[in-house]
Amino acid sequence: MTAGTRVTEPLRSEHRDLLPRVQALRELAAGVGAWTAATPGRLADSVAFLREHLVPHARAEESALYPAVEAAMGSPRATATMAADHVEIVRRIDALDALVTSVGADPPDLAQAEELKAQLYGLHAILLLHFSKEEEMLLPELDAHMTPEQAAAMFADMVAIAHPH
Repeated sequence: MTAGTRVTEPLRSEHRDLLPRVQALRELAAGVGAWTAATPGRLADSVAFLREHLVPHARAEESALYPAVEAAMGSPRATATMAADHVEIVRRIDALDALVTSVGADPPDLAQAEELKAQLYGLHAILLLHFSKEEEMLLPELDAHMTPEQAAAMFADMVAIAHPH
C-alpha cells in the first residue's frame, strides 16, 4: 500500500454521508421548544433513519468491521467498548421512539420536551464520539494492516449485513 492510501475510505465516506442526519438530531433538539406542525414528522423521520440506517450500520460493524480490527490488533475484545456504545445508542433510539409515539402530534408537556431534548442531544453526542473513535482509533489499524482486497471483502460483508435486500 502506498503512503496515504486508506483502505477504510468507504467507511469514512459513509460516515460523512451520515453526518448531516446526525447533525439534524441536534437541530431537532434545539427546536423542541418551538413546536410546529412539521415537528412530529421530522421526529418520526429521524427515528426511522436511526432504525433503518444507523442500527443496521452498527450491526454490520459488529459482524465484520470489529472482528477485522481485533485481528489486526491481535487483541480479542479490543472493540468491546465500541459494541457497548451500540447498546447505548439502541437503548436511546428505543427511548426516543417511545417518547415520539407518546407525544404524538401535539406539543409535548414540559417533562416530555426535556426528555426529547435529552435523548436527541444524547444521541447526537454519542454518535459523533463513536464515529470519531472509529476513525481515529480503529480504522488506522486496518489501514496499516489490511490489503485492499481484504478491505473490499470486509466492506462487501458489511453491505450484505446492513442491507440484505
